Amino acid sequence: MKSLKNLFIKAEEEPEQPEQKPAFPVSGASSPSLNRPGPSTNSSNPYLGEIIEVYEKGLESINMPGYDFYDFYLAIKAAGTQNESIYKMAFQMGKSMDASISPQKLASDAEFYVSKINEVYQNYAQKGGQKLQELEAEQRTERENLTNHSKHLESDIHRLKQEIISMEQKLAEARSHLTKVTEKYKPQEDVIKQKLMANDQAMQVSVQKLNSVKDGIIKHIN
Repeated sequence: MKSLKNLFIKAEEEPEQPEQKPAFPVSGASSPSLNRPGPSTNSSNPYLGEIIEVYEKGLESINMPGYDFYDFYLAIKAAGTQNESIYKMAFQMGKSMDASISPQKLASDAEFYVSKINEVYQNYAQKGGQKLQELEAEQRTERENLTNHSKHLESDIHRLKQEIISMEQKLAEARSHLTKVTEKYKPQEDVIKQKLMANDQAMQVSVQKLNSVKDGIIKHIN
């Protein structure tokens, strides 16, 4: 994941720090820990730890010059616990480094860091929201296209089914007519066959009559 450092805007350019600021002694008292996951960080979201780390690095990138709330925050975080003695020791350490440190100044600095976190949050929330809207719009478009395509296919299937039903009806009618073809032509066929038989008989009768007369001529007129 890309770093958020470029989204954190420093109040002013920081001069090079001469030395790393010393940490105050860690008390062994048992109390709430900044390093122990609380309800807000105890999540199954696989990206939560990564994004929290990005925010932490972003805070580091805007650390203001001198000793301020961020250094106080690191001291408390390094102690691993939160109680009155820890806060007092951290405050005394800060006072030893910068006499102008006061609870009011630390609280004011805290507001600065919180505001920067909120700026980054709003920026990423806006971009993430836009990305989600684009993805949802793309999903809707694809869903609508597939739905319309499905409807067209359903319409084609219905039309083809109706055509098949119509063709099956025509096929049934053709088969029905086929079974009646013989019956349809039988009367005419019978007439023609009877006439052909009559023709044969008439020919035989006529020939017989002619031959009879011919025989009479031969017999009686000689």
